[in-house]
Amino acid sequence: MGQETGKVIHQPNKWLVFFLVSAGVFFSTMDSSMVNISLPYIMDDFNSSLGQTGWVVLMYLLTTSVTMLFWGHLAQRFGRENLYTAGLFIFGTGSFFCSRATSLDFLVGCRFFQGLGAAMLMANGPAMIKSAFGSAELGRSLGLMGIATALGLMVGPAVGGFIIEYHSWQTLFLLPVPICTVAALISLKTLTRSAPPPPSQPFDWLGGVWWTILLTSSTYTLSHATHQDIQPKLLVLGTLLSCVALILFIRRESSLSFNGNSTSTLPLIPTKLFQQRSLLIGSITLAMAFLCLFSVLILTPFYLSMVLHISSSKIGMVMLAIPITALITAPIAGWLADKTDARLVATCGLSLCAAGLFSFTTLSVDTPPIMVALRLTFFGVGLALFISPNSTMVLRQTASRHTGTVSAILSTGRTLGMLAGISLASFAFSLFFSHFSGGLDMKHYTDQQAGAFIMSLRFSYYCFLGIGAAAVILSAFTGSEKR
Repeated sequence: MGQETGKVIHQPNKWLVFFLVSAGVFFSTMDSSMVNISLPYIMDDFNSSLGQTGWVVLMYLLTTSVTMLFWGHLAQRFGRENLYTAGLFIFGTGSFFCSRATSLDFLVGCRFFQGLGAAMLMANGPAMIKSAFGSAELGRSLGLMGIATALGLMVGPAVGGFIIEYHSWQTLFLLPVPICTVAALISLKTLTRSAPPPPSQPFDWLGGVWWTILLTSSTYTLSHATHQDIQPKLLVLGTLLSCVALILFIRRESSLSFNGNSTSTLPLIPTKLFQQRSLLIGSITLAMAFLCLFSVLILTPFYLSMVLHISSSKIGMVMLAIPITALITAPIAGWLADKTDARLVATCGLSLCAAGLFSFTTLSVDTPPIMVALRLTFFGVGLALFISPNSTMVLRQTASRHTGTVSAILSTGRTLGMLAGISLASFAFSLFFSHFSGGLDMKHYTDQQAGAFIMSLRFSYYCFLGIGAAAVILSAFTGSEKR
């Protein structure tokens, strides 16, 4: 964004920038994968329902989704490096207080602060990478970033499962604290501080209000839709509020994008940018891919724990399948994005993801854990082949002055997909389980409901398979990349 036009004292070492951005990516992804593993144990400790426990993940994702675009715009006022450094400090502090949680409400509240820090990292990290490496090496650098993502996802389940089995889930949140603190201090001392120009346009606070109401009300409504003690009128009210907020947000952003001038309010999401086909399709398919990913990451640990009855450390080993394959595949995907049509590579990746989702519909009460791992492996290869080529194509066709905004839009699309995946997975599975078990909640699960669990899992994955297939079709009709 505006930072590209500011005066820079000197260009920072690109590998230092890569290391610091990778540290943020690593710990944010490691945290997510560890928390997914710990959800069955948190639910058991606090005797909470699946919907209530899901808020441990939902609050983190809701906070990042709501605030991501704010940080993308505020980078032009305060500098990307400053916000990124602050994000490392805030994320580490939030992690520490999560480790001290003695109630579900306190844990959810601390996850809000973790989400604030993560949003600052996600909104500015990709733009810092593009600024440091340039467009020529963008695919390679984002492919290498995929390694950091895969390592975070890989370390999370393995270490998390071991710690839960031999200590407690609270200890999981202590792991990022010292490294985030060290990375923040290095960033504070060594990163070049650009001098951003004075902001020429006021910030779109009204659009931000509608955006916050939209995401908060829709997430709350969807996550509470299957609660037996929720009043129907509250669900109706939440749905109406979400629809009104969506309409008002779109009208606000459209009017600012197409009727504004150089001194008018800067829209939170410049809808004019979505005339760029690659950004529109790339953002939508990215959200759909992460929606499918998080349905797998949420539902699979419950299946492994409650139906197959394997230990937490073994659950972590099974869940390693996705990050290990992503670790191997991500650099190849980045190389292919630089050498061939990035959109074609991304579409092939989505096709593999859809095939992987179909394989999950065949799980049973006696599926060997190794066969679950193979299904996760297939899905992980497809996801890795999609992510970096998709981001490469979008950022490569983005003008330098819009890099920060587009980077925040892509990160927002990713977190919105995660948020929708958690909400829809909890909603769909709870709805199907109540139907097949005769009205029971997941917290009442016993081995007698194993058949109901499998049927609920199968029908839930049929729903996500439909979303995955739609993403493949949408990506295929984007057209070839113009380089």
